[in-house]
Amino acid sequence: MSVNILIPYNFSPNDEKAVDFVGRRYSERHGVKVTLFHAFTPVPEVDIRDTQIMKQVVHNASLLKLKQDDRQRALEEVRHQLMNHGIAGHHIHCVFAPVKTDVATDIINLWKEGRFDVVVLNRNPGNIVNFFSRSISKRIVRHVNGGIGVHIVN
Repeated sequence: MSVNILIPYNFSPNDEKAVDFVGRRYSERHGVKVTLFHAFTPVPEVDIRDTQIMKQVVHNASLLKLKQDDRQRALEEVRHQLMNHGIAGHHIHCVFAPVKTDVATDIINLWKEGRFDVVVLNRNPGNIVNFFSRSISKRIVRHVNGGIGVHIVN
């Protein structure tokens, strides 16, 4: 029986645990398909004018773009980690996309569109943002209506 798995990935140590969990738990099964999903804030287009401030803005935007390129390459490395666990490379899909609404909503929309059987989330303890707002994993779990397995890796 095939299993279609979604792993939202944000390059944290807990995300690595989620990938290892999927590799250990699902590598022996046939027909496993994995989608690694990373949503990023796009770098804005900058109107270049010949002022010192605009030159600094352009420089900072260039650095952000380089960081995004590094992360896209790093997501491919995560794909290879799953392959090392024994999951076929042609069954591992990387989605590196700009945030459309917010990260949690984008993940929910992706798993609804992709008809995933399992979503593997992680908790990010100690994140001050989660103190003031719901964590992404809590927001996603709240939208699960059955028919999909949810693993939360700690």
